[in-house]
Amino acid sequence: MTFTESSPLQAAKAASISSRSLATLSLNARNDALTAIHDALSREREKILQANAWDLKAASKAAQDGSLSQAVLKRLDLGRAGKYNDMLKGILDVRELEDPGRQDHNIRTHIQGPP
Repeated sequence: MTFTESSPLQAAKAASISSRSLATLSLNARNDALTAIHDALSREREKILQANAWDLKAASKAAQDGSLSQAVLKRLDLGRAGKYNDMLKGILDVRELEDPGRQDHNIRTHIQGPP
């Protein structure tokens, strides 16, 4: 089964496992992974937006019968003006963040003084 054929629960579990792996990478490897994600999402934009439109049809039915909130439905819509570009920018913003491991070291050094 491919990721796109998986259920939302399976996709969430896979994302959780992947996030733990990503957290252990070096800063360069993490940034390379984020760049690859950004590039793939940019390259496959039209396919993703088409699939999202199909998903929104199902989600709209769920919102109409009350099994999905309108707020969640709105968040799912990647076709809203600026939403996709904001998502891509968010990936680049995360890529620019300081290495959390280095940040912990800096905090400890500030509190305890140099080793």
